[in-house]
Amino acid sequence: MAAWIGVVCAEPSDTKLQSLFLMQQNKVEESIDRYRQYTTMTGRHDFEMLQQMSLTLLQKGVQSEDHQTLLMSLFGAGLSGSSLSLEILEHGISHPDPQTQLLSLHFIAKIDDDRTDELLNRAMNSDYLSTRMEAAFYLSSRKHPHAVGQIEGLMFRLPPMFKPFFPSLFALIGTNDATAALRRLIEDADPHVRVESILQVAHLGRDDFLPLLRKRLSYSHIAELEATIFSIGALKDSSSIPKLKRILSTSSDTVRIAAALALSNLGERAYLSQIEELAKKRNLFATISLGQVTGYEELLAELVQSSDLQVRINAAIALLQRQDPRCLPVLTEILIEDSRDLAFQPFNSVGRTLTAFKGIPSAELRAKEPNVDLSYSLAIREHLLRESIHLPEETFLNLARSVFNRQQNDLVPTLIALLENLQTDGAKELLKNGTARVTSPLIRDYCHLALYRLKEEGPYEEYMTRWVMQQKNAELIRLRPILPWKFRMEQTDYTLSPEETSKLLIDAFFSIASRRSERSIAFLLEAIQHGNPINRYALMGLLMRATE
Repeated sequence: MAAWIGVVCAEPSDTKLQSLFLMQQNKVEESIDRYRQYTTMTGRHDFEMLQQMSLTLLQKGVQSEDHQTLLMSLFGAGLSGSSLSLEILEHGISHPDPQTQLLSLHFIAKIDDDRTDELLNRAMNSDYLSTRMEAAFYLSSRKHPHAVGQIEGLMFRLPPMFKPFFPSLFALIGTNDATAALRRLIEDADPHVRVESILQVAHLGRDDFLPLLRKRLSYSHIAELEATIFSIGALKDSSSIPKLKRILSTSSDTVRIAAALALSNLGERAYLSQIEELAKKRNLFATISLGQVTGYEELLAELVQSSDLQVRINAAIALLQRQDPRCLPVLTEILIEDSRDLAFQPFNSVGRTLTAFKGIPSAELRAKEPNVDLSYSLAIREHLLRESIHLPEETFLNLARSVFNRQQNDLVPTLIALLENLQTDGAKELLKNGTARVTSPLIRDYCHLALYRLKEEGPYEEYMTRWVMQQKNAELIRLRPILPWKFRMEQTDYTLSPEETSKLLIDAFFSIASRRSERSIAFLLEAIQHGNPINRYALMGLLMRATE
Protein backbone atom coordinates (compact mmCIF):
# COMPACT_ATOMS: atom_id res chain seq x y z
CA MET A 1 0.00 0.00 0.00
CA ALA A 2 2.78 2.44 0.95
CA ALA A 3 4.46 2.00 -2.43
CA TRP A 4 1.16 2.61 -4.19
CA ILE A 5 0.68 5.88 -2.31
CA GLY A 6 4.11 7.11 -3.28
CA VAL A 7 3.31 6.98 -7.00
CA VAL A 8 1.67 9.92 -8.73
CA CYS A 9 -1.21 8.31 -10.61
CA ALA A 10 -2.17 9.31 -14.06
CA GLU A 11 -5.88 8.89 -13.48
CA PRO A 12 -7.75 11.70 -11.65
CA SER A 13 -9.94 9.17 -9.85
CA ASP A 14 -6.91 7.41 -8.39
CA THR A 15 -5.37 10.69 -7.29
CA LYS A 16 -8.64 11.65 -5.63
CA LEU A 17 -8.71 8.37 -3.70
CA GLN A 18 -5.09 8.86 -2.62
CA SER A 19 -5.87 12.35 -1.31
CA LEU A 20 -8.80 11.11 0.77
CA PHE A 21 -6.82 8.12 2.04
CA LEU A 22 -3.92 10.32 3.14
CA MET A 23 -6.31 12.64 4.99
CA GLN A 24 -7.75 9.59 6.75
CA GLN A 25 -4.19 8.79 7.85
CA ASN A 26 -3.84 12.36 9.20
CA LYS A 27 -1.18 13.15 6.59
CA VAL A 28 -2.58 16.58 5.83
CA GLU A 29 0.28 18.06 3.83
CA GLU A 30 0.54 15.03 1.53
CA SER A 31 -3.25 14.92 1.12
CA ILE A 32 -3.36 18.53 -0.05
CA ASP A 33 -0.46 17.89 -2.42
CA ARG A 34 -2.46 15.07 -4.02
CA TYR A 35 -5.53 17.30 -4.20
CA ARG A 36 -3.50 19.92 -6.06
CA GLN A 37 -2.38 17.26 -8.52
CA TYR A 38 -6.02 16.33 -8.97
CA THR A 39 -7.04 19.93 -9.74
CA THR A 40 -4.18 20.20 -12.23
CA MET A 41 -5.49 17.10 -14.01
CA THR A 42 -9.14 18.17 -14.05
CA GLY A 43 -8.66 21.94 -14.33
CA ARG A 44 -11.17 22.67 -11.56
CA HIS A 45 -11.82 22.45 -7.83
CA ASP A 46 -13.91 19.55 -6.53
CA PHE A 47 -16.09 21.02 -3.77
CA GLU A 48 -17.52 17.66 -2.74
CA MET A 49 -14.02 16.28 -2.33
CA LEU A 50 -12.94 19.27 -0.22
CA GLN A 51 -15.98 18.76 1.99
CA GLN A 52 -15.02 15.10 2.46
CA MET A 53 -11.42 16.01 3.28
CA SER A 54 -12.55 18.60 5.81
CA LEU A 55 -15.03 16.28 7.52
CA THR A 56 -12.44 13.51 7.68
CA LEU A 57 -9.90 15.70 9.48
CA LEU A 58 -12.48 17.17 11.86
CA GLN A 59 -13.80 13.70 12.74
CA LYS A 60 -10.29 12.56 13.61
CA GLY A 61 -9.54 15.76 15.52
CA VAL A 62 -12.61 15.54 17.74
CA GLN A 63 -11.52 12.05 18.83
CA SER A 64 -8.07 13.29 19.86
CA GLU A 65 -6.93 12.95 23.46
CA ASP A 66 -5.34 16.40 23.17
CA HIS A 67 -7.88 18.88 24.50
CA GLN A 68 -6.70 21.78 22.33
CA THR A 69 -7.08 19.65 19.20
CA LEU A 70 -10.56 18.66 20.36
CA LEU A 71 -11.55 22.31 20.91
CA MET A 72 -10.19 23.43 17.56
CA SER A 73 -12.06 20.61 15.83
CA LEU A 74 -15.28 21.73 17.49
CA PHE A 75 -14.55 25.28 16.37
CA GLY A 76 -13.97 24.08 12.84
CA ALA A 77 -17.21 22.11 12.85
CA GLY A 78 -19.06 25.12 14.21
CA LEU A 79 -17.50 27.60 11.82
CA SER A 80 -18.53 25.43 8.87
CA GLY A 81 -22.19 26.13 9.66
CA SER A 82 -22.99 22.81 8.00
CA SER A 83 -25.46 20.17 9.16
CA LEU A 84 -22.77 17.65 8.18
CA SER A 85 -20.80 18.81 11.23
CA LEU A 86 -23.51 17.94 13.77
CA GLU A 87 -22.05 14.48 14.34
CA ILE A 88 -18.74 16.14 15.28
CA LEU A 89 -20.38 18.69 17.57
CA GLU A 90 -22.27 15.86 19.24
CA HIS A 91 -18.97 14.73 20.77
CA GLY A 92 -18.70 18.08 22.54
CA ILE A 93 -21.97 17.85 24.46
CA SER A 94 -20.88 14.47 25.84
CA HIS A 95 -17.47 15.76 26.97
CA PRO A 96 -16.85 15.94 30.75
CA ASP A 97 -15.68 19.58 30.56
CA PRO A 98 -18.60 22.05 30.94
CA GLN A 99 -16.95 24.77 28.81
CA THR A 100 -16.59 22.26 25.97
CA GLN A 101 -20.27 21.39 26.30
CA LEU A 102 -21.24 25.08 26.15
CA LEU A 103 -19.05 25.66 23.11
CA SER A 104 -20.69 22.77 21.26
CA LEU A 105 -24.18 23.93 22.23
CA HIS A 106 -23.46 27.41 20.91
CA PHE A 107 -22.68 26.05 17.44
CA ILE A 108 -25.34 23.32 17.44
CA ALA A 109 -28.06 25.90 18.09
CA LYS A 110 -27.00 27.87 14.98
CA ILE A 111 -27.57 24.94 12.62
CA ASP A 112 -31.05 24.51 11.17
CA ASP A 113 -31.49 20.75 11.06
CA ASP A 114 -33.87 18.17 12.50
CA ARG A 115 -31.05 16.67 14.58
CA THR A 116 -30.40 20.00 16.28
CA ASP A 117 -33.47 19.65 18.48
CA GLU A 118 -32.49 16.08 19.36
CA LEU A 119 -29.05 17.21 20.52
CA LEU A 120 -30.44 20.14 22.52
CA ASN A 121 -32.83 17.76 24.28
CA ARG A 122 -29.92 15.45 25.04
CA ALA A 123 -28.00 18.37 26.56
CA MET A 124 -30.88 18.83 29.02
CA ASN A 125 -29.57 15.65 30.72
CA SER A 126 -26.07 17.04 31.28
CA ASP A 127 -24.44 16.71 34.69
CA TYR A 128 -23.83 20.47 34.65
CA LEU A 129 -26.54 23.01 35.44
CA SER A 130 -24.89 25.61 33.18
CA THR A 131 -25.27 23.25 30.21
CA ARG A 132 -28.89 22.42 31.03
CA MET A 133 -29.81 26.10 31.40
CA GLU A 134 -28.08 26.93 28.11
CA ALA A 135 -29.90 24.10 26.36
CA ALA A 136 -33.19 25.31 27.88
CA PHE A 137 -32.48 28.77 26.50
CA TYR A 138 -31.88 27.44 22.99
CA LEU A 139 -34.95 25.18 23.09
CA SER A 140 -37.02 28.18 24.17
CA SER A 141 -35.58 30.36 21.41
CA ARG A 142 -36.50 27.67 18.85
CA LYS A 143 -40.01 27.30 20.38
CA HIS A 144 -39.53 23.55 20.50
CA PRO A 145 -42.85 21.72 21.08
CA HIS A 146 -41.42 19.86 24.10
CA ALA A 147 -39.61 22.87 25.56
CA VAL A 148 -42.24 23.71 28.17
CA GLY A 149 -42.25 20.19 29.61
CA GLN A 150 -38.46 20.00 29.64
CA ILE A 151 -38.07 23.39 31.27
CA GLU A 152 -40.78 22.83 33.87
CA GLY A 153 -39.16 19.51 34.76
CA LEU A 154 -35.82 21.24 35.26
CA MET A 155 -37.39 24.07 37.27
CA PHE A 156 -39.09 21.69 39.72
CA ARG A 157 -35.88 19.68 40.23
CA LEU A 158 -33.85 22.76 41.22
CA PRO A 159 -33.85 24.59 44.56
CA PRO A 160 -36.35 27.51 44.76
CA MET A 161 -33.57 30.10 44.47
CA PHE A 162 -33.27 29.27 40.73
CA LYS A 163 -36.94 29.80 39.93
CA PRO A 164 -36.67 33.51 38.92
CA PHE A 165 -34.56 32.46 35.93
CA PHE A 166 -37.43 30.56 34.31
CA PRO A 167 -40.13 33.15 33.44
CA SER A 168 -37.96 34.56 30.67
CA LEU A 169 -37.66 31.09 29.13
CA PHE A 170 -41.43 30.60 29.06
CA ALA A 171 -41.75 34.10 27.60
CA LEU A 172 -39.40 33.19 24.76
CA ILE A 173 -41.58 30.21 23.83
CA GLY A 174 -44.84 32.17 23.80
CA THR A 175 -47.15 29.19 23.18
CA ASN A 176 -50.41 28.60 25.06
CA ASP A 177 -48.88 26.13 27.49
CA ALA A 178 -45.92 28.47 28.05
CA THR A 179 -48.34 31.32 28.74
CA ALA A 180 -50.18 29.14 31.26
CA ALA A 181 -46.88 28.41 33.01
CA LEU A 182 -46.08 32.13 33.07
CA ARG A 183 -49.51 32.90 34.53
CA ARG A 184 -48.85 30.43 37.36
CA LEU A 185 -45.52 32.04 38.08
CA ILE A 186 -47.15 35.48 38.44
CA GLU A 187 -49.05 33.97 41.39
CA ASP A 188 -45.94 32.30 42.85
CA ALA A 189 -45.21 32.62 46.56
CA ASP A 190 -41.74 34.05 45.89
CA PRO A 191 -41.88 37.82 45.14
CA HIS A 192 -38.72 37.57 43.00
CA VAL A 193 -40.46 35.05 40.76
CA ARG A 194 -43.54 37.27 40.53
CA VAL A 195 -41.44 40.32 39.60
CA GLU A 196 -39.60 38.48 36.83
CA SER A 197 -42.87 37.05 35.48
CA ILE A 198 -44.55 40.46 35.40
CA LEU A 199 -41.63 41.97 33.52
CA GLN A 200 -41.75 39.20 30.94
CA VAL A 201 -45.45 39.90 30.34
CA ALA A 202 -44.46 43.45 29.40
CA HIS A 203 -41.69 42.25 27.08
CA LEU A 204 -44.14 39.90 25.39
CA GLY A 205 -46.69 42.68 24.89
CA ARG A 206 -49.36 40.39 26.35
CA ASP A 207 -52.27 42.71 27.11
CA ASP A 208 -54.42 39.67 27.95
CA PHE A 209 -52.61 39.73 31.31
CA LEU A 210 -53.86 43.26 32.08
CA PRO A 211 -56.78 42.22 34.36
CA LEU A 212 -54.30 40.29 36.49
CA LEU A 213 -51.83 43.19 36.52
CA ARG A 214 -54.44 45.80 37.50
CA LYS A 215 -55.18 43.86 40.68
CA ARG A 216 -51.49 43.95 41.58
CA LEU A 217 -51.35 47.75 41.54
CA SER A 218 -52.66 47.59 45.11
CA TYR A 219 -49.77 45.45 46.36
CA SER A 220 -47.42 46.99 48.91
CA HIS A 221 -44.33 44.96 47.93
CA ILE A 222 -42.17 47.70 46.39
CA ALA A 223 -40.37 45.54 43.81
CA GLU A 224 -43.58 43.94 42.57
CA LEU A 225 -45.39 47.28 42.46
CA GLU A 226 -42.60 48.86 40.41
CA ALA A 227 -42.60 45.94 37.94
CA THR A 228 -46.40 46.07 37.62
CA ILE A 229 -46.36 49.82 36.98
CA PHE A 230 -43.76 49.35 34.25
CA SER A 231 -45.84 46.63 32.60
CA ILE A 232 -49.04 48.70 32.79
CA GLY A 233 -47.25 51.54 31.00
CA ALA A 234 -45.64 49.26 28.42
CA LEU A 235 -49.02 47.69 27.64
CA LYS A 236 -50.66 51.15 27.33
CA ASP A 237 -53.48 50.50 29.82
CA SER A 238 -55.18 53.91 29.99
CA SER A 239 -57.78 52.62 32.48
CA SER A 240 -55.03 52.45 35.11
CA ILE A 241 -54.18 56.17 34.90
CA PRO A 242 -56.09 57.15 38.10
CA LYS A 243 -54.29 54.46 40.14
CA LEU A 244 -50.91 55.47 38.71
CA LYS A 245 -51.50 59.09 39.72
CA ARG A 246 -52.29 58.03 43.30
CA ILE A 247 -49.14 55.92 43.41
CA LEU A 248 -47.05 59.04 42.69
CA SER A 249 -47.41 60.01 46.35
CA THR A 250 -45.45 56.92 47.47
CA SER A 251 -42.23 57.35 49.39
CA SER A 252 -40.23 55.04 47.08
CA ASP A 253 -38.24 57.00 44.49
CA THR A 254 -38.05 54.11 42.03
CA VAL A 255 -41.81 53.54 42.18
CA ARG A 256 -42.40 57.24 41.55
CA ILE A 257 -40.03 57.20 38.57
CA ALA A 258 -41.71 54.09 37.16
CA ALA A 259 -45.16 55.65 37.62
CA ALA A 260 -44.15 58.94 35.97
CA LEU A 261 -42.65 57.05 33.00
CA ALA A 262 -45.77 54.89 32.70
CA LEU A 263 -48.01 57.96 32.74
CA SER A 264 -45.79 59.55 30.07
CA ASN A 265 -46.29 56.44 27.91
CA LEU A 266 -50.03 56.99 28.37
CA GLY A 267 -49.83 60.63 27.25
CA GLU A 268 -49.65 62.22 30.73
CA ARG A 269 -46.30 64.05 30.48
CA ALA A 270 -46.92 66.54 33.27
CA TYR A 271 -45.76 64.06 35.89
CA LEU A 272 -42.28 63.82 34.41
CA SER A 273 -41.45 66.83 36.59
CA GLN A 274 -41.12 64.38 39.49
CA ILE A 275 -38.28 62.63 37.66
CA GLU A 276 -36.74 66.01 36.87
CA GLU A 277 -36.71 66.92 40.57
CA LEU A 278 -35.05 63.65 41.51
CA ALA A 279 -32.46 64.02 38.74
CA LYS A 280 -31.51 67.46 40.08
CA LYS A 281 -30.88 65.73 43.44
CA ARG A 282 -28.39 63.36 41.75
CA ASN A 283 -30.68 60.34 41.70
CA LEU A 284 -28.98 58.12 39.10
CA PHE A 285 -32.12 56.20 38.15
CA ALA A 286 -33.93 59.47 37.51
CA THR A 287 -30.99 60.85 35.54
CA ILE A 288 -30.72 57.95 33.13
CA SER A 289 -34.53 57.69 32.84
CA LEU A 290 -34.62 61.13 31.22
CA GLY A 291 -33.00 59.52 28.20
CA GLN A 292 -36.34 57.82 27.51
CA VAL A 293 -38.30 61.06 27.06
CA THR A 294 -37.98 64.24 25.05
CA GLY A 295 -37.67 67.74 26.46
CA TYR A 296 -35.01 67.26 29.13
CA GLU A 297 -31.88 67.46 27.03
CA GLU A 298 -30.84 70.80 28.55
CA LEU A 299 -30.99 69.41 32.07
CA LEU A 300 -28.96 66.39 31.00
CA ALA A 301 -26.43 68.72 29.36
CA GLU A 302 -26.04 70.44 32.75
CA LEU A 303 -25.74 67.15 34.62
CA VAL A 304 -23.08 65.88 32.23
CA GLN A 305 -20.89 68.71 33.57
CA SER A 306 -21.28 67.48 37.17
CA SER A 307 -18.23 66.91 39.38
CA ASP A 308 -19.82 63.60 40.41
CA LEU A 309 -18.48 60.85 38.13
CA GLN A 310 -21.56 58.66 38.53
CA VAL A 311 -23.92 61.51 37.60
CA ARG A 312 -21.78 62.36 34.56
CA ILE A 313 -21.80 58.74 33.35
CA ASN A 314 -25.56 58.32 33.57
CA ALA A 315 -26.31 61.77 32.13
CA ALA A 316 -24.04 61.02 29.18
CA ILE A 317 -25.73 57.67 28.52
CA ALA A 318 -29.12 59.40 28.68
CA LEU A 319 -27.94 62.02 26.17
CA LEU A 320 -26.65 59.20 23.98
CA GLN A 321 -30.17 57.73 24.04
CA ARG A 322 -31.43 61.11 22.87
CA GLN A 323 -28.73 61.10 20.12
CA ASP A 324 -27.47 64.39 21.50
CA PRO A 325 -23.79 65.14 20.62
CA ARG A 326 -23.24 66.83 23.99
CA CYS A 327 -22.65 63.36 25.42
CA LEU A 328 -19.34 63.15 23.53
CA PRO A 329 -16.85 64.37 26.21
CA VAL A 330 -18.10 61.96 28.88
CA LEU A 331 -18.73 59.16 26.39
CA THR A 332 -15.06 59.51 25.45
CA GLU A 333 -14.24 59.37 29.16
CA ILE A 334 -16.14 56.06 29.40
CA LEU A 335 -14.65 54.48 26.29
CA ILE A 336 -11.03 55.63 26.54
CA GLU A 337 -8.99 54.21 29.41
CA ASP A 338 -6.96 56.59 31.57
CA SER A 339 -5.03 56.52 34.85
CA ARG A 340 -8.21 55.85 36.84
CA ASP A 341 -8.59 52.42 35.17
CA LEU A 342 -12.37 52.52 35.27
CA ALA A 343 -14.64 49.52 34.91
CA PHE A 344 -18.39 49.91 34.39
CA GLN A 345 -21.12 47.84 35.96
CA PRO A 346 -24.91 48.15 35.81
CA PHE A 347 -27.17 48.11 38.85
CA ASN A 348 -30.94 47.73 38.88
CA SER A 349 -33.79 49.15 40.92
CA VAL A 350 -35.55 46.69 43.22
CA GLY A 351 -38.24 46.06 40.60
CA ARG A 352 -35.62 45.71 37.85
CA THR A 353 -37.32 48.24 35.57
CA LEU A 354 -34.59 50.86 35.91
CA THR A 355 -30.90 50.37 35.17
CA ALA A 356 -28.14 52.83 35.96
CA PHE A 357 -24.37 52.47 35.60
CA LYS A 358 -21.49 52.88 37.99
CA GLY A 359 -17.85 53.62 37.24
CA ILE A 360 -15.43 51.66 39.43
CA PRO A 361 -11.81 52.93 39.63
CA SER A 362 -8.67 50.74 39.82
CA ALA A 363 -10.47 47.94 38.03
CA GLU A 364 -7.44 45.70 37.43
CA LEU A 365 -6.49 45.78 41.09
CA ARG A 366 -10.07 45.00 42.11
CA ALA A 367 -10.75 42.38 39.44
CA LYS A 368 -11.40 39.65 42.02
CA GLU A 369 -14.10 41.63 43.79
CA PRO A 370 -17.63 40.30 43.14
CA ASN A 371 -18.89 43.65 41.79
CA VAL A 372 -16.08 44.01 39.22
CA ASP A 373 -16.46 41.99 36.01
CA LEU A 374 -13.97 43.12 33.38
CA SER A 375 -15.56 41.05 30.59
CA TYR A 376 -18.96 42.57 31.24
CA SER A 377 -17.43 46.04 31.50
CA LEU A 378 -15.95 45.58 28.03
CA ALA A 379 -19.35 44.41 26.74
CA ILE A 380 -20.94 47.60 28.13
CA ARG A 381 -18.33 49.82 26.48
CA GLU A 382 -18.75 47.98 23.16
CA HIS A 383 -22.53 48.41 23.44
CA LEU A 384 -22.21 52.16 24.04
CA LEU A 385 -19.80 52.46 21.13
CA ARG A 386 -22.33 50.72 18.87
CA GLU A 387 -25.05 53.08 20.08
CA SER A 388 -22.85 56.07 19.20
CA ILE A 389 -23.31 55.26 15.50
CA HIS A 390 -26.71 57.02 15.83
CA LEU A 391 -25.07 60.33 16.77
CA PRO A 392 -24.51 62.93 14.01
CA GLU A 393 -21.87 61.53 11.68
CA GLU A 394 -19.17 64.08 12.48
CA THR A 395 -19.64 63.48 16.22
CA PHE A 396 -19.25 59.73 15.70
CA LEU A 397 -16.19 60.22 13.51
CA ASN A 398 -14.62 62.45 16.17
CA LEU A 399 -15.19 59.68 18.70
CA ALA A 400 -13.64 57.18 16.28
CA ARG A 401 -10.59 59.41 15.88
CA SER A 402 -10.21 59.51 19.67
CA VAL A 403 -10.28 55.70 19.84
CA PHE A 404 -7.63 55.56 17.11
CA ASN A 405 -5.44 58.32 18.52
CA ARG A 406 -5.45 56.86 22.02
CA GLN A 407 -4.96 53.33 20.61
CA GLN A 408 -7.90 51.91 22.57
CA ASN A 409 -7.28 48.51 21.05
CA ASP A 410 -10.00 46.55 22.84
CA LEU A 411 -12.58 48.65 20.98
CA VAL A 412 -10.87 48.63 17.59
CA PRO A 413 -12.64 45.54 16.14
CA THR A 414 -16.08 46.93 17.07
CA LEU A 415 -15.22 50.42 15.80
CA ILE A 416 -13.88 49.15 12.48
CA ALA A 417 -17.07 47.14 11.94
CA LEU A 418 -19.13 50.29 12.59
CA LEU A 419 -17.09 52.38 10.16
CA GLU A 420 -17.36 49.60 7.60
CA ASN A 421 -21.14 49.50 7.97
CA LEU A 422 -21.43 53.29 7.80
CA GLN A 423 -19.86 53.29 4.32
CA THR A 424 -19.87 57.09 4.02
CA ASP A 425 -17.06 59.04 2.41
CA GLY A 426 -15.97 60.27 5.85
CA ALA A 427 -15.86 56.73 7.26
CA LYS A 428 -13.89 55.41 4.29
CA GLU A 429 -11.45 58.31 4.52
CA LEU A 430 -10.86 57.54 8.20
CA LEU A 431 -10.23 53.88 7.33
CA LYS A 432 -7.78 54.85 4.59
CA ASN A 433 -5.95 57.17 6.98
CA GLY A 434 -5.78 54.29 9.45
CA THR A 435 -3.87 52.11 6.99
CA ALA A 436 -0.93 54.53 7.30
CA ARG A 437 -0.65 54.25 11.11
CA VAL A 438 2.80 52.65 11.30
CA THR A 439 2.91 52.85 15.11
CA SER A 440 -0.57 51.35 15.54
CA PRO A 441 -0.36 47.92 13.89
CA LEU A 442 -3.75 46.67 15.07
CA ILE A 443 -5.55 49.74 13.70
CA ARG A 444 -3.52 49.64 10.50
CA ASP A 445 -4.26 45.97 9.87
CA TYR A 446 -7.97 46.19 10.72
CA CYS A 447 -8.38 49.19 8.42
CA HIS A 448 -6.80 47.21 5.59
CA LEU A 449 -9.21 44.35 6.33
CA ALA A 450 -12.25 46.64 6.32
CA LEU A 451 -11.28 48.21 3.00
CA TYR A 452 -10.68 44.75 1.56
CA ARG A 453 -14.18 43.70 2.64
CA LEU A 454 -15.60 46.92 1.16
CA LYS A 455 -13.84 46.04 -2.13
CA GLU A 456 -12.23 49.47 -2.29
CA GLU A 457 -9.62 50.00 -4.95
CA GLY A 458 -6.11 49.74 -3.57
CA PRO A 459 -3.52 47.26 -2.26
CA TYR A 460 -5.80 45.99 0.50
CA GLU A 461 -6.29 42.40 -0.66
CA GLU A 462 -2.59 41.95 -1.33
CA TYR A 463 -1.77 43.42 2.10
CA MET A 464 -4.18 41.12 3.95
CA THR A 465 -3.12 37.92 2.21
CA ARG A 466 0.52 38.75 2.89
CA TRP A 467 -0.22 39.60 6.52
CA VAL A 468 -2.18 36.39 7.10
CA MET A 469 0.65 34.24 5.77
CA GLN A 470 3.12 36.11 7.98
CA GLN A 471 0.98 35.05 10.95
CA LYS A 472 0.85 31.41 9.88
CA ASN A 473 2.38 30.21 13.14
CA ALA A 474 0.07 32.28 15.37
CA GLU A 475 -2.66 30.59 17.37
CA LEU A 476 -5.91 31.20 15.54
CA ILE A 477 -8.70 30.99 18.13
CA ARG A 478 -8.89 31.12 21.91
CA LEU A 479 -11.87 31.04 24.19
CA ARG A 480 -13.19 34.31 25.52
CA PRO A 481 -15.04 34.27 28.89
CA ILE A 482 -18.69 33.45 28.20
CA LEU A 483 -21.23 35.91 29.60
CA PRO A 484 -24.31 34.28 31.12
CA TRP A 485 -27.17 34.32 28.60
CA LYS A 486 -29.18 36.53 30.96
CA PHE A 487 -26.60 39.28 30.58
CA ARG A 488 -25.52 39.11 26.95
CA MET A 489 -25.74 42.29 24.95
CA GLU A 490 -26.81 42.26 21.34
CA GLN A 491 -24.22 41.23 18.76
CA THR A 492 -21.68 40.14 21.37
CA ASP A 493 -19.54 37.43 19.82
CA TYR A 494 -18.73 35.72 23.11
CA THR A 495 -16.95 32.68 21.62
CA LEU A 496 -13.83 34.39 20.28
CA SER A 497 -10.91 35.89 22.09
CA PRO A 498 -10.47 39.66 21.90
CA GLU A 499 -6.70 39.17 21.90
CA GLU A 500 -5.36 41.25 19.05
CA THR A 501 -3.63 38.86 16.66
CA SER A 502 -6.05 35.99 17.24
CA LYS A 503 -9.18 38.09 16.68
CA LEU A 504 -7.81 39.84 13.61
CA LEU A 505 -6.58 36.60 12.10
CA ILE A 506 -9.92 34.84 12.37
CA ASP A 507 -11.69 37.95 10.99
CA ALA A 508 -9.30 37.91 8.05
CA PHE A 509 -9.83 34.21 7.36
CA PHE A 510 -13.60 34.67 7.59
CA SER A 511 -13.44 37.46 5.04
CA ILE A 512 -11.27 35.46 2.67
CA ALA A 513 -13.51 32.38 2.95
CA SER A 514 -16.63 34.46 2.32
CA ARG A 515 -15.35 35.36 -1.16
CA ARG A 516 -15.83 31.69 -2.16
CA SER A 517 -13.55 32.13 -5.14
CA GLU A 518 -10.89 29.80 -6.53
CA ARG A 519 -8.26 32.16 -5.20
CA SER A 520 -9.68 32.15 -1.68
CA ILE A 521 -9.95 28.35 -1.66
CA ALA A 522 -6.34 28.06 -2.82
CA PHE A 523 -5.32 30.48 -0.07
CA LEU A 524 -7.10 28.45 2.63
CA LEU A 525 -5.44 25.26 1.39
CA GLU A 526 -2.05 26.98 1.56
CA ALA A 527 -2.70 28.11 5.15
CA ILE A 528 -3.90 24.63 6.17
CA GLN A 529 -0.88 22.96 4.60
CA HIS A 530 1.89 25.30 5.76
CA GLY A 531 0.46 27.16 8.76
CA ASN A 532 0.26 26.31 12.46
CA PRO A 533 -0.91 22.65 12.60
CA ILE A 534 -3.35 23.38 15.43
CA ASN A 535 -5.11 25.97 13.24
CA ARG A 536 -5.88 23.53 10.42
CA TYR A 537 -8.96 22.16 12.17
CA ALA A 538 -10.67 25.55 12.35
CA LEU A 539 -9.51 26.41 8.82
CA MET A 540 -10.99 23.17 7.53
CA GLY A 541 -14.31 24.39 8.90
CA LEU A 542 -13.92 27.63 6.97
CA LEU A 543 -13.00 25.61 3.88
CA MET A 544 -16.29 23.73 4.27
CA ARG A 545 -18.12 27.06 4.52
CA ALA A 546 -16.38 28.33 1.37
CA THR A 547 -17.26 25.21 -0.65
CA GLU A 548 -20.83 24.51 0.46
